[in-house]
Amino acid sequence: MSIVPRKNGDVEYYANSEAFNSWTPVDMRELSNAGFHDQVKNPNCKIGVNFFNKLQQQARVNFRDMKLAQSTIEEDEEVLDPATGKQYKIVKWPATKQTNTMPLLKELPDNTLKNFQFWMYDPVSGQAVFVCDDAEYRFVDTRDLMCFGENDINLLAKSQIQSDPQYEMCAKSWTGAVAQIMNFKLWSGQRTRVETQLFGPYVGRNISILPELQRKKKEQAKKQQRK
Repeated sequence: MSIVPRKNGDVEYYANSEAFNSWTPVDMRELSNAGFHDQVKNPNCKIGVNFFNKLQQQARVNFRDMKLAQSTIEEDEEVLDPATGKQYKIVKWPATKQTNTMPLLKELPDNTLKNFQFWMYDPVSGQAVFVCDDAEYRFVDTRDLMCFGENDINLLAKSQIQSDPQYEMCAKSWTGAVAQIMNFKLWSGQRTRVETQLFGPYVGRNISILPELQRKKKEQAKKQQRK
């Protein structure tokens, strides 16, 4: 599986290299210029490396041997360009073939972060980095936070994530995920499944009861407003 962190903090999952045929040549050019991090520990597994090498080769010949998707250009019938008086042209990008399910990291023992120092957002890799006295953990997706136990999640909720000011929004996506996990008790040992479409009430344990939890929270909020 390939994981593509976007500059806006979103993370996309692709089941195999063929799924990237749903990208346009422009997107593939940008992907070929991005950094590649092979997280496979088995030295005999070369799937990711081989695809990366193929991508570099195809970039040199403008992806002529790959059947990629194409963007389309349409004219906006309602909006005119004030400079030319002509209709604006809109570029539409086809949907990519992202996978709807994702693997979760193995659950970590609670208090894994007992020697915690700080956590930060790394814009180069698009990962959150958790630094402890005796270890360092790197997560590529906010949903990976669910491998932490209750005490570790509470610890992160009380700790400010460090980030460069220009990547503040990306860093906030991680603190927001911590809040979601706390609200719905989605720490390790509590979840059953995860969907990539939404990190919120439809992610985690006992899906059927989460809307009920939402209703109760709204009722509590209304009572507090009346007071």
